[in-house]
Amino acid sequence: MAADKTLHGADNLGALLVRAFRWFEEGLASDPDTAHLPRLSGTQFMTLASLDDDGTSIAELARRVGVTRQAMHQQVGELGRAALVELVDSPRDRRLKLVKLSLLGRTLDQKAAVAIAALEKDLTRRIGREAVADLRRHLSADWGRPGMPKGKA
Repeated sequence: MAADKTLHGADNLGALLVRAFRWFEEGLASDPDTAHLPRLSGTQFMTLASLDDDGTSIAELARRVGVTRQAMHQQVGELGRAALVELVDSPRDRRLKLVKLSLLGRTLDQKAAVAIAALEKDLTRRIGREAVADLRRHLSADWGRPGMPKGKA
């Protein structure tokens, strides 16, 4: 009888994706230009990656990252205390605040982009150009919502 699949099985795709994320995270932590920067949780990383240059509302960030607005308020508060983001008035709606990268956040973003590009080159040397291109293509695809047939809302 075949063994049941478990969360810690070697072929758990979710665990493999997390391991790949951690590889990049460790690379950033060991890079001399980014090692001194604040460590971010996965949600904080995705929050920063989801910001528009001219600012993004907390509700829209929550939607993009896939968390509640309350959870996003907490993430934005933590990122604000770390001086990585700032809240600014919306030019279209005076009642609305937008989240933008602060000066430190923009500096982190620029340094991280250089370090990530170097990590991608390293990964290309390790697994090959075609494998990296395939990985990027598959991860960039619209998978649809979990549990729903593709194309259904």
